[in-house]
Amino acid sequence: MIIYKYGKDVFEPQKSAYTNQEATTKLSASETKILQFLIDNSGEIISREKLLEIGWPDKVVVPNSLNVAIANLRKAFKSKNEIIITIKGAGFTIANNTFIQQQFQPEIIVDNEQHQPEQVQPIDNHTDNNVTGTDTNHTKVSSTNPSFPTMTKIGYSICLTVIFAWIMLWASSWQSPPCVTINNQKICGNIELLNLQKLPQNLSGKNTVYIDTTGKMYEKI
Repeated sequence: MIIYKYGKDVFEPQKSAYTNQEATTKLSASETKILQFLIDNSGEIISREKLLEIGWPDKVVVPNSLNVAIANLRKAFKSKNEIIITIKGAGFTIANNTFIQQQFQPEIIVDNEQHQPEQVQPIDNHTDNNVTGTDTNHTKVSSTNPSFPTMTKIGYSICLTVIFAWIMLWASSWQSPPCVTINNQKICGNIELLNLQKLPQNLSGKNTVYIDTTGKMYEKI
C-alpha cells in the first residue's frame, strides 16, 4: 500500500482520500489519478492535455472538467492551495519534495508462545542406607522462558528504519526551495511567478535558475 505525506496531511490513492488536520475528503477517481500523477512527476510541468488524458482515459470531456477537478483538490488541501501550482500557458506542477512517498507491507501477525506454567517433576525419594532414619527428598523444577519472537524483532526494526528515513528526508527538504524542470533546466524559488515567455534563451542548463519574490530570474553559478 502506497501513501503520500505532506507534513501531517495524508493522501491515500487506494482509498481515494485526502486527510488533513480538519477532515478527510473523498476524491473522485479522476481527481485521484490527477493528483497521484502530479505527485509522481513532481518538479515537471504537466500540460492540460496530458492531465485530461490521465483523469479521463479513453473519454472525451470538456476542458473545464480539469478546472473543476483542480478546484476540488485545492478545496481538499484547505489552506494549502499552493500545493498545485498553475504555470500560465503551460499547465500545472507540484514542486519537488512536497510529498514523501511511503510504502507499507501487509502486517505479519506472529502468535506469541504461551507461557508454560512451571512444571514440578518430583524425583523418587531415596534413603541413604548408611544413615538410618534419614530421608532426603529431591525435587526437580523446570521452567520455560520463551524468547521474544524473531519476526516481531524484524518488524520493529523495519518500522524504525522507515521512520528514521522519513525524518531524514523531511529534514533534508525542510528548507529546500520548490523546483521544477523545463527542457532539462532546473528552476527554483517562487515558481508560481514563472513566466515561460520571459525565460532567458541563453541558459546553459548546467546551473540552477532562481526566481525571486518579484518574479525576476537569475542564474546561480
